Amino acid sequence: MNLNLRGQAVTRVCFDAALTVLTSGDCELRVETEAILQVSAGDHVSFDPESPEAAAPHLVRLGRDVIAEAEVGRAGDLVIEFESGTKLTVLPDEEYEAWGIVGPKGKRVTCMPGGEIAVWSGE
Repeated sequence: MNLNLRGQAVTRVCFDAALTVLTSGDCELRVETEAILQVSAGDHVSFDPESPEAAAPHLVRLGRDVIAEAEVGRAGDLVIEFESGTKLTVLPDEEYEAWGIVGPKGKRVTCMPGGEIAVWSGE
């Protein structure tokens, strides 16, 4: 499933109990479980959003980066590729919502526990 985020720039990266990424298209991505950040060809950093110390310098560099592609796989995995070459991957979690995106007009896409994808149109 294509999330139609191509061309949106990252306007803010926030850290709290989750990783939150805001975009120029009024979208909010929340990552609530372990994620993988590919920062260069072959260099990966795994991080827990509650303690992102290892990935924080790389995540902060996403500010002003532009989304080249954002897709959800059949298993509920989220993959966002940025124009800089950085790639964020979030796999589903068996017990928790792994990630969620809220867009304009209340549209929501959420990875439910186990990888099921829930979509609300908001209209």
